Amino acid sequence: MIKIFKKEFIKFQANQTHLNFPSKTIGIDMGQSLTKIAYLGEEDKLVLYLLQTKNNFEKIYEFLKSKKEVYKIFNFSGGKSFNLFKKFSNKSETNLIKEFQANVKGVESLYLLNKNKNLPNALIVTIGTGTSIILKKETFKHLGGTALGGGLFMGLIKLIFNMNDFQEAISMAKKGNRYNIDLKVSDIYDPKDDRVDLLFRELTAASFGKVEDDFDFNSVRKEDIINSIISFIGENIGTIANLMAENNLMNNIIFCGGFLKENKILRNILTILCKFNKKKAIFLRNSEFTGAIGALLG
Repeated sequence: MIKIFKKEFIKFQANQTHLNFPSKTIGIDMGQSLTKIAYLGEEDKLVLYLLQTKNNFEKIYEFLKSKKEVYKIFNFSGGKSFNLFKKFSNKSETNLIKEFQANVKGVESLYLLNKNKNLPNALIVTIGTGTSIILKKETFKHLGGTALGGGLFMGLIKLIFNMNDFQEAISMAKKGNRYNIDLKVSDIYDPKDDRVDLLFRELTAASFGKVEDDFDFNSVRKEDIINSIISFIGENIGTIANLMAENNLMNNIIFCGGFLKENKILRNILTILCKFNKKKAIFLRNSEFTGAIGALLG
């Protein structure tokens, strides 16, 4: 049996029925790390599945094949979806959707479901294996991104600790204190030095900055290191996002993607950085499914 990491059901409110999710279509977003699936189930419930991509191709194929009696159209998105798309295209009606197009449609729909209003002008930052950044004004424009994201996180904890389990790593990080190894601005400036304010003192001066010649390596905890890794990835993504928002006169930054899944450490860092830069950080429930929901909409 295929391992399901997450299964969600979203029931629409009466004034959200104009979202018009097709009843006979399945949206599949197959990324490097995770595969997301979305379709309309019984009683107008949006059904969302999250599963691991690696080593699961045949299981994912069989799972989708079992839905063919009810669902006639299969829309694929994501960088790893092409082979699955080809396998289905001989037997079913299929479409291959551009990843950024699917993601934008998914964000629009999730924002309406979460906030019960239309998506405002914003910077959309999708943090998955890597990070992409899209500007939403009158139209949508892909601004670029960064290789920082969940892929870097999983690669580092594998190299350092031989860990493969994302949720185990996130749980451990919650018990860690990054400032046992990271250097804060307040570690440098004297408490009476009024050149920096209280908020700036809480920012990181150097990740792993306390690891020096006289550092007690016996005191290092795995939890602290994992917490620090999440934090420096988040701080760099947040800094890039805030600079792009400032350059494009955007006040709203929407953060979404699989690396945010149950990742309160990352959310808190992104929120603090936006507050420091006078931007509004927006997080959408189930944001790891934006690509799958966008693919569902076609």
